[in-house]
Amino acid sequence: MKRLILIGSTIALAACQTSTASYQAASGPGQVGYFSAPVEDDRVAVTYTGKKGMTEAQVAEFALLRAAELTLASGQQWFAVLHSDSRDAQVGDINRIDGRSGAVLTGESTTAGSGGDRRGAGPGVEDSPVPGGPTTGGFGGGDVPYQVLERWRPPSVKQTTLIVQMGSGNQASFEGLESTPEIYSAQEVAAQIRAKM
Repeated sequence: MKRLILIGSTIALAACQTSTASYQAASGPGQVGYFSAPVEDDRVAVTYTGKKGMTEAQVAEFALLRAAELTLASGQQWFAVLHSDSRDAQVGDINRIDGRSGAVLTGESTTAGSGGDRRGAGPGVEDSPVPGGPTTGGFGGGDVPYQVLERWRPPSVKQTTLIVQMGSGNQASFEGLESTPEIYSAQEVAAQIRAKM
């Protein structure tokens, strides 16, 4: 877990390639884009999950932009970053088969190394023997076919989560913190980041 500390001057330098990235709402938690949810009292968790190719700095900047937008939308002036976490995350559902290919999906032979053609064969039709096992369709106690051993993993992307507290005026209380958090002007942050988009 890394601590993310950005101040006004670093925001301007943090992501010089922001224009190549797309700022968008996520369709749900863990999907590409921004997602926010109340945590406790007046604190909000803001997460930005980047798409493939986005840098950690770009993703952190977009999380700050979303925090600034939420602050302005709630009629507040500033937000404080109480906690931050930047990490690699996997995007997508590992159970979805869209866009994948393989013998089962393409209709090619499902027998490892047999060269046989199983297209059009119904269930229960015998496959060629699997090395070291009986001829029971490849799963009857013999070696597991290579297709089962191959596992698809969703792509790894950068993700930043901020826990923020919003407020207005010159007074603030941050209960439960050992040190004073970094405080940002929502209007300035939004203007600086949007200018680069």
